[in-house]
Amino acid sequence: MVYKDILKKIHDAPTDYDFSKLTESIIDEESMLNGIPQDYIIFLKEVGYGSVSNAYFMFYGGLIEADEIYDADENPEIKTVLLFGDNFTGDAIGFQTTNNWEIVEIWHEDLSIVPRDETSFKELAQSIFAKEL
Repeated sequence: MVYKDILKKIHDAPTDYDFSKLTESIIDEESMLNGIPQDYIIFLKEVGYGSVSNAYFMFYGGLIEADEIYDADENPEIKTVLLFGDNFTGDAIGFQTTNNWEIVEIWHEDLSIVPRDETSFKELAQSIFAKEL
């Protein structure tokens, strides 16, 4: 298992987390996206979706087009981002599909797209569960 350390945290402190498993059909649908990082797909399979530490971070139950949440008229580049979660304050994190699926953050104040330091989804997930976001 790739995410056994995260699963252990959830198991050891179940009141700090609210996670659910996804159906295989949803995971299969996400897997069909060309270039999608496999560590993200493995996370969906092993961990699922839900919230970390009472509104610290929410992992969505699949990718969401950023322009469903944010106004693409203010920043057309938003259309290139698929979101997988947010910090409950309006800032979301996702993949910029036109830049090798780079992990980026969209800041709600000005809708800027800011690259994250993490080089993989697994590294980001570990940072979130360590509350180092």
